[in-house]
Amino acid sequence: MSNIKSEILKLIDENRSPWVKAAFYSNPRVSSILEKLIDLWEANNRVGIPLDYATKEELEELYNIALSYAYMSDEEARSHLWSISGKSEGSFLSFIRRLLKR
Repeated sequence: MSNIKSEILKLIDENRSPWVKAAFYSNPRVSSILEKLIDLWEANNRVGIPLDYATKEELEELYNIALSYAYMSDEEARSHLWSISGKSEGSFLSFIRRLLKR
């Protein structure tokens, strides 16, 4: 499972495009999974990283979503971000605000 975690990090967190990162983290399903993982991570005194607390199924889902975003152009990612922005509670900004409050 550590290989899939590394791949997710490489595809998104190491991506040169901030638009790809923002679009990925704005995805409602990604936000939902990460919110749960952050809760588990915090309950365990922030040992490791939030992805360490994901199930195999969650990692596979995050990986597949990451693949769908990783190779988008900046224009595609920006367009996707604006199309989902504000449509759900799981927005990128609410996710960041939650992290900063802790």
